[in-house]
Amino acid sequence: MNAIQDTLESLHRITGIKGGAVVTLDGLVAAESLDDRFSSDVVGGLASFLLMTMNRSLREGGLGDCRQFMLHATHGKVILTALDEAYLVVIFDQFADVATVRSEVAEAATRIRHTARLSSDVG
Repeated sequence: MNAIQDTLESLHRITGIKGGAVVTLDGLVAAESLDDRFSSDVVGGLASFLLMTMNRSLREGGLGDCRQFMLHATHGKVILTALDEAYLVVIFDQFADVATVRSEVAEAATRIRHTARLSSDVG
């Protein structure tokens, strides 16, 4: 297992988190640790659509790209956090207190960014 996968597995073990994935803007899931009920293709496609649409709207408004986005839905919550060339997507159940784990999500994004930079420097 690599460091990015380890980070996603660690997030997934936190109470209330149903999974995490690293998704590129075109919807490719580079790494994931998701509950069985979630399809990585669906997570990647939804994240890609939301981010591309939001970034386009933000740019048109002169605000630049999205750094972090939180979605509250009937049966869950999602935080999308910008990495260098992708986004960290973290899925929560509907009862999760996102505020209590926000720092863990931020730390995971930092670890993934650092790991991705090290990997690209080696290649």
